[in-house]
Amino acid sequence: MYAIVCFDRPDSAALRDAHRAAHLEFLNQNSKQIVFGGPLKGTPEGASTGALIVVDCGSREEAQALIASDPFYSGGVYESVVVRAFKQVFPKK
Repeated sequence: MYAIVCFDRPDSAALRDAHRAAHLEFLNQNSKQIVFGGPLKGTPEGASTGALIVVDCGSREEAQALIASDPFYSGGVYESVVVRAFKQVFPKK
């Protein structure tokens, strides 16, 4: 598994809105590989500032290719993206 941490560019709310429908389609199309995910926020009720997505991919390259196909990525919402190997230890599978 891999954790993908995405950080939005400053003032990217309009870009998020413009690409939201395509992003949701991307999530649905890749739901078999996405273990869980959701937006990062400064406060629980605040605007999104990025995303955390944990994926079940066989390699870092596969995880990087997956996030590269996200419309938020290609549409310029994300300022930076980090992909790291992830080991789930709790709760036990």
